[in-house]
Parts: sequence; C-alpha cells; structure tokens
Amino acid sequence: MAQHLVRDIYHKGVIFCKPDTPLQEVVRVMADTDIHAIIVAEGEGTQPLGVVSHTDAIAHYGEDLSRIRAADVMTPGVITISKDAPVAEAARKMLESRIHRLLVVDEDGTPLGILSTTDIIRDMRGSKWVWYMG
Repeated sequence: MAQHLVRDIYHKGVIFCKPDTPLQEVVRVMADTDIHAIIVAEGEGTQPLGVVSHTDAIAHYGEDLSRIRAADVMTPGVITISKDAPVAEAARKMLESRIHRLLVVDEDGTPLGILSTTDIIRDMRGSKWVWYMG
C-alpha cells in the first residue's frame, strides 16, 4: 500500500461555530451537512477553542438543545495535523489522543479541513468510497 500524505485524503473545508451557538443549531448543521464535528472558535481567523462532535451532541439527547451552548458541550482544545504529514503520523496521533478526527492546517496554522478515522480506513482499503449493499 502506498503511503499517502494527509493532503491526499482529508475533507477540505471547516465548519465553525461560536461558543455561544445553541446546540440546537449545531445539531441542525451537523444533520443538514452530514458532518460529524464542528470547530468552536470566537470568530474567523481566531484560535480554535474546541470541537463539538456527534458524541458530544448525543450526550444531550432529550434535553432542551436551545438552552445548551456549544461551549458547554465541546471537547476543549483541538489537535491539529499538517496537510503535509504522513497519514501514518495522523493515525498515531488519533490513537494516542483517543480521538476520531484532526484539524488539518497549513504551514501558518490556518485551518484547511478535517481528517477523520473514516478517511484513513478508506485510504487503507485503497478506495475513496466504499459502498456496501446488505
């Protein structure tokens, strides 16, 4: 299997929300865009504060999501990886940190996208898209 770089397989683009964004809105965006994590930051070009994942959100199932803020449920801190790093390095980082996605950044630290464990699994298989019909 060829050794790829993060830039070969990550999802381009990042969706951000502010810390005071209601979880109801975060969940709506996740469902509408089929993404599994939203980066929390004070504004465009500011340091990411944390990430709200599907797991963070579903922990509040049945609650009034309009009263819960992104900052209340986010996992603080965001672990990053360079777009030029080997995918094997990204996999090690995920395993060591027990996380499922990394924020991909350029050489200046500007967020470019997200690399998920699913992206790495697809790369290991040798196919960008895997479809199973049961």
